[in-house]
Amino acid sequence: CATLAPVWSPFVDAFVDTLHARGEAVHPPAPRRPPFFAKQKPDASSSDAPSTSTSTSSVGDDVLSSSLPAKETSSQTQAMRCPNKPAQSVFRPAVRRLVAIGDVHGDLAATKEALKAGGLIDDKGTWCGADTTAVQVGDQLDRGGDEIAILFLLERLKFEARRTGGEVIVMNGNHETLTAAGRFRYASETSRGELCRWRKNQLLGAKMKNLCGESPGQCTLLGADAAADSIERGRKGYPMVPGGNNPRTDSSARNKTETETSKTSKTNKAQPGSSKNRIHTECDPDSWMPRLAAFAPGGPLATRFLANQPVVLAVGSTVFAHGGVLTQHVKHGLRRVNRETSDWLSGKTAGPPPVHVTGSDSLVWARHYSHPDNWRCDCAALDQALDALPGMKRVVVGHTIQGEKGVNAACGGKVIRVDV
Repeated sequence: CATLAPVWSPFVDAFVDTLHARGEAVHPPAPRRPPFFAKQKPDASSSDAPSTSTSTSSVGDDVLSSSLPAKETSSQTQAMRCPNKPAQSVFRPAVRRLVAIGDVHGDLAATKEALKAGGLIDDKGTWCGADTTAVQVGDQLDRGGDEIAILFLLERLKFEARRTGGEVIVMNGNHETLTAAGRFRYASETSRGELCRWRKNQLLGAKMKNLCGESPGQCTLLGADAAADSIERGRKGYPMVPGGNNPRTDSSARNKTETETSKTSKTNKAQPGSSKNRIHTECDPDSWMPRLAAFAPGGPLATRFLANQPVVLAVGSTVFAHGGVLTQHVKHGLRRVNRETSDWLSGKTAGPPPVHVTGSDSLVWARHYSHPDNWRCDCAALDQALDALPGMKRVVVGHTIQGEKGVNAACGGKVIRVDV
């Protein structure tokens, strides 16, 4: 361990990420400090110092030492994995080629099919889009069982695209905000198993790090109780589950469980990286707590992915929003919308979701000009929103399935609907 300590945690993070991604994942940053077996730069003042001529091996050692920061911060780690602009930014310059991808809803095969259709990945799943900018308009979550794998796939493609001058931008839709708010009525049964596997992989990584006395780092489940509590506070029972069933609504049973958990936590020490409160991390057939602990504001997956995804953005003269942009959103401030949503998802601000991501008139729920029947679209509302955004010519939206029409335009080409 004395030799492996500097590189052990990054190795474990890469290993666990690969399990989550079901394949290649973005590698974590370099070790926090040079390995003990790395040669140290000779002291120039020492009588044993070599001549001033530089050898090949000494140059390599210097590069190794200088490339390893003393300590990696969370912001540096995020910049390494997702080298895009912060989620708060809105307006970006025009690009040579712009591709929009609609809702993917936990279907990894369909996601890859859409990426291939857009000329963005090859048969091996590697980025081949050159300098293309691709925007996924939200709804990675719910309905399917590949949610985590999709998040890791898109994260890897962000990294690969930047290497060739391209960019992958992943947005939040209504199903990301629903999940973060603890509302799981659209979550599939297969996703329950995926989140249980995610938890087990996290615990495995924490145990592996603990072998060498390392902290869990990104393999942690610590904070799961606080994340769950931030959702459950003020609510009767626990979050909604598919089918409307709520197995935890009986107050006496809930109090009994909390009492038993309290007694157990006093005698049983939690595993490295796990939660002391069993109800928030258990993996039994009726439990949705791993999902809650992962995606609730401040949870590991909410912090790593959702908090870094914008709700609204513009590339050149094209605005992107999952549901649609209205004049009220412009008046509130689009950058402010992104910042407030990001702060809520990261756990920086407590309370319910921001108003601009809840309700039928919000950015992620609006259907004012996305109905498949063009005569039902409120083109006047679209015109007013575009007039309030100088230089903007069109809006791209998802959220509303277009059926047999496929990807199509309405309101004189001012809105493009991509949820198919």
